[in-house]
Amino acid sequence: MSLFYEVLLVGLILSADSFSAAVAMGLRPFSRKDALKFAASSGAAEALVALIGAMAGTHVIAKFSAIDHWIAFILLGLVALHMAYEGIHDLLSKKVKEEKLDFHSFGKVLLVSFATSLDAFGYGIGLGISGKPILPFIISIGIWAFATTMIGLYLARKLSKKFGPIVNLLGSIVLGIMAFQMLKI
Repeated sequence: MSLFYEVLLVGLILSADSFSAAVAMGLRPFSRKDALKFAASSGAAEALVALIGAMAGTHVIAKFSAIDHWIAFILLGLVALHMAYEGIHDLLSKKVKEEKLDFHSFGKVLLVSFATSLDAFGYGIGLGISGKPILPFIISIGIWAFATTMIGLYLARKLSKKFGPIVNLLGSIVLGIMAFQMLKI
């Protein structure tokens, strides 16, 4: 496989978690500005974490490899639980919601962006060891994460208009599954 196709494929594969998280979090109303912030956060987190991984190499990973999956599990699990709570609350609420929900806080967006980028860290370490050129991979990873986050958000918007709380619960399940996948040792 040529380097060009490898760079594209790696970026696409590593963006799967960003896409899933965007679908899960895009169930609340959001503006174009919110979407751009989330996509930029996602793309930047994936690229930055992959770069840090590449620079860290095997020396640093030996110290944290025993707990990195637990950190990702806890972060994604907390977000999934919160979303499940919101979905159940909305389903059981007898009141018609009059107020407009805001999009997720920037802190929550950053948390999800970095929690879903731990695979990029692992890949970055391998990339650093491989001796391949780092910059094309980092750019591809960031661009794909940005693009798939935007696609996931707008896909969720279409779904949430008809199935709001149910899709919110399904999104929490997706994030929960992602959290448990982080535990595979």
